[in-house]
This record gives sequence, structure tokens and C-alpha cells, in this order.
Amino acid sequence: MSKELISPADLSAVLTEELTIYAEDVQKKIDKAGKTAIDELVRITKDTAPFDIRHHGKHFADCIASNARKQGQTGTVYTWYVKPPCYRLTHLLVHGHMNRTGTGRVKGDPFLHNAWDKVRKQYEKDVEEAVKGD
Repeated sequence: MSKELISPADLSAVLTEELTIYAEDVQKKIDKAGKTAIDELVRITKDTAPFDIRHHGKHFADCIASNARKQGQTGTVYTWYVKPPCYRLTHLLVHGHMNRTGTGRVKGDPFLHNAWDKVRKQYEKDVEEAVKGD
């Protein structure tokens, strides 16, 4: 903001302009933090995803990906997902399922929750720094 004198009639317009500049700057920093977080989440989940050698060596991690969608003025939304046809397995791998014979349960592997817990802390810190302007 410049050091010019502002008349009371112009105060609203000047404040709106300054807050718009601040909001755009914060949104860019939050988008950058989101991109960093989603890339890290994909990397960690690919490293820790279960591997089933019975299915011709096809690794579940090969189907893990992310995408970004622009949401107009509100920035970018990043989504972690699993590509078809593996996406059907995600819930079963994380939460467990009945075994093939139906006589017991296979314990779930919380690889996704563990990865998110690691990434979330840094993401929240980055967003907080973006808002504070550090």
C-alpha cells in the first residue's frame, strides 16, 4: 500500500483492493501447499501400499494417482484417487474384508490413514504460515 493520503470517501475502494491482493497472495500460497501435500501423499501411499504377487506382479500402487481441478476464485482442489479397476480394492485394503472362504476376516492395512496423518501436519503448518504471511 502506498503512503498517499486517502479521503474517507475512497477508503472502502482502497481497502477492497488491498484485501483482494492479500487474498490472491494467500490463495497462491495455499495452492502451492496443496500441490506439495498431494504429491507427498501420493508418494507415501505408493511406497506403503500393499503388494499382492499372486496377481501377475501387478502392484496396487501403480493405480494410485492425483488430479487438480481449478475452482474459479477459490483456488485449486487436489484429489487423491485410485484408477480403475483397482479403485474397488481401496476400501477393502484399508478396512479389511472377509477371506475367500468366508470363515474369517482379513485385517485392514491403514496405509492411507497413516500417510494422511504424516502429510496433514505439514499441510496445516504451511496453510497457517500462508494466512499469517510468514
